[in-house]
Amino acid sequence: MNSDATPSFGAAAKDDDHVVQDTSNDAATSRESASRLGYIHDPFIKHFVRHPQRRAPLINRGTFARFHGVQSTLQRFIASSLTNNQVVVLGSGFDTSYFLQAVRVKEQQQQQQQVTRYFEIDFAEINAKKAATIYKKQTLRPWLPKDIKVASGGTELHSEQYNLLSADLRCFRDSVVPKLLDAGFDCTAPTLFISECVLIYLDSKHSDAILDWITESVPDAAILTYEQILPNDRFGRMMIENLRSRQLELRGLMAYPDLESTRLRFISRGWKSATAIDLFDYHQNCINQDELARIAKIEFMDEWEEFSLLTKHYAFTFACTSESLSSAAIFVLK
Repeated sequence: MNSDATPSFGAAAKDDDHVVQDTSNDAATSRESASRLGYIHDPFIKHFVRHPQRRAPLINRGTFARFHGVQSTLQRFIASSLTNNQVVVLGSGFDTSYFLQAVRVKEQQQQQQQVTRYFEIDFAEINAKKAATIYKKQTLRPWLPKDIKVASGGTELHSEQYNLLSADLRCFRDSVVPKLLDAGFDCTAPTLFISECVLIYLDSKHSDAILDWITESVPDAAILTYEQILPNDRFGRMMIENLRSRQLELRGLMAYPDLESTRLRFISRGWKSATAIDLFDYHQNCINQDELARIAKIEFMDEWEEFSLLTKHYAFTFACTSESLSSAAIFVLK
């Protein structure tokens, strides 16, 4: 049997799906907290959070570092190409990157020769909420392309530049790929895949199947993942138990438990380059000191030991299938 064939999911598995889907709300709540306090600039995320909460300072700072890593990589990728390029967000949840980039283009009055096409993929239940919110909020809807169309009973949005697609990532080759191709995905165009705390919730056979398809089908691809690591030390075991108490299972963690294994995951598939860094080192070494000084003034944080422990258990991995993207300095480590 093809390892990427549609699996049979029972009621228990569907319950697990809903628990995982709730992590989108958690991520949006943390991002809204960081945005409202001034750590990051995201004027759109508030529309996706029904019950705002002020997160602890260490969570706000961690959210800032995560946002910095993803957004700076995205901007460098878009700037690196003179041809049309693509961004695919795997498990996109309530991600607002498309809207943030649309604002940047307008503010900078860019006369871009290239067009960046966005494809966001998540469960239909999540996408239905996202699409409804986008259409309901006057601060969101004007940023949509003029040719946008609602599809699949309100769970998808289709246009030339922006596509919100509903599918199960566990069925990538049989379900996700056809939807991408029908929406105009170009396998020959430079493409950045983004996955934030998504692949880690899949069995490794399913996440590996996604990477195998990219390896085989997209010769000019890059990927940025943000996932948990280090399950076997004291803090890692506590992290896993805390998630299990919420019925959340990091199904892919044991297969790729540390920085080196996440890097070799790509190198072993023939990718031209791969690098991995934990969030603590990224915070300390890859963010401008002026930015760190700015956020230090927002609120006092005395939980530095806990911040260090927490952020050493999350990591960025950036990998490229092509020499051109490998040499483009998209993911910059100082």
